[in-house]
Amino acid sequence: MSPKKPKNNNKNTTKKKKRTLLRILLYLAILLLILWLLTVLWMTIFYDPHKYEENALMEKIYTLSNVESKKKSSDLPYNLNDLDKPTNETSSLVTDVKTNLNMSDRDKFEPTMDNLFKERELTIKNIDTLFENLKSPKEISKTHSTFGKEVVYIYHTHSRESFLPYLKNTEKPEEAYHSEANITLVGKLLGRALKRRGLGTTADSTDIVQELYSRGLNYNSSYNVTGDLVRSAKRNNRDLEIFIDVHRDSLRRKYTTTEVNGLNYAQLLFVVGTGHDNFEKNLKFAEGLHTMLDTKYPGLSKGIIQKGSNQGNGVYNQDISPNSIIVEIGGVDNTAEELHRSTEIFADVLSEYYFHKE
Repeated sequence: MSPKKPKNNNKNTTKKKKRTLLRILLYLAILLLILWLLTVLWMTIFYDPHKYEENALMEKIYTLSNVESKKKSSDLPYNLNDLDKPTNETSSLVTDVKTNLNMSDRDKFEPTMDNLFKERELTIKNIDTLFENLKSPKEISKTHSTFGKEVVYIYHTHSRESFLPYLKNTEKPEEAYHSEANITLVGKLLGRALKRRGLGTTADSTDIVQELYSRGLNYNSSYNVTGDLVRSAKRNNRDLEIFIDVHRDSLRRKYTTTEVNGLNYAQLLFVVGTGHDNFEKNLKFAEGLHTMLDTKYPGLSKGIIQKGSNQGNGVYNQDISPNSIIVEIGGVDNTAEELHRSTEIFADVLSEYYFHKE
């Protein structure tokens, strides 16, 4: 009769197998953790989506054909492929991307400081709440992100530019200025729309008129003050790539508004200063945005004005960055709803410009 094998041998063998398996799993976990850390480190140091996508995007937007403007209306947030063609009154404002608008005589008013500080009564109270409560008309699919980086800086050189529908006892464009009901509310709308699309944005609502007063300066020095703001922002945040000075036009409603399917939209106008050596880069940026707008939403963008030093400031702080422009959104007669619809569209195009992949 053969001797019985010790029971402990089986137990020891089982324990050894378990320890070996646990050791293998631990090594795999450590290896996966190292790979994950290396990936995060690479993304943090080297990955810049704008750097790799911008050239490809610029090549594409210059070759877009009119075929793309015939997309199904379900693909467009506001059916803007059905935009009415401009009337005779507005046709002089519409331009091909390669044509400069000859409109130097329609520049903005230059109000006195007394006029800027005049507190006009509003048609509604809590005007900021009206703008804040405007909701996006569609669900935004946030498929892209700047991963916490703020890359867009919105500011307002003429921060008290206001809108006549919200001012009592005046219908004069030269009186459309207010300390609260002004263009900074539109900048906040745009900033919010860009953030919803994953594009990190700072919307600066500094009261430039108050800054001018505190420095003993007049309205003509507005761009000097915002120049300081922009340079400071750029020093403090090296991720900033796009600088947008948002204004509203001083022209009346028929020159700043278009209708689509019974809804009105504030039209956009780009201004590029040619009074510095590198203005071609700013112009290329404006042309890219205008082309995309004109292809997807024909009629919403009125085009691009190029202004030299003999037509105004001529630089407009655009020497600070190649992606720096003025965007006029609507005019003195536009409403919050009209402005909001257009900021949503502009945010769509600007985010596509930034994130686009072939």
